[in-house]
Amino acid sequence: MAKILYYWDRETHGLNHSEFFMTDDELPNPLPDNATLVAPTNGLYEPITWDGTAWNGTDKDEWLAAHPVPVPDPTAEQAMIMQQATDITQMKQMIMSQASQIATLSKGSAE
Repeated sequence: MAKILYYWDRETHGLNHSEFFMTDDELPNPLPDNATLVAPTNGLYEPITWDGTAWNGTDKDEWLAAHPVPVPDPTAEQAMIMQQATDITQMKQMIMSQASQIATLSKGSAE
């Protein structure tokens, strides 16, 4: 049966790497003193560390707070398109205002 051996750093006890073995005969015997067959549970965020019996990690909210997603700056082309959209909106408002003023003036001259 296939097995995965999980190694931790000897100084920090952080998850270092893992090795896959197709059979039990391929596993090192004895296991290295910085390795275990206990898999880290799903949902652990870095840093993932070994305490001697289980893997521990940061919870999702804490990890996300420490690693915010950067908001990219728009490219020059995107900035130009956004400016053009703003200009078009302002022109539409000006046209509507002028149309209203023309209608008011037309009514006044018709009287």
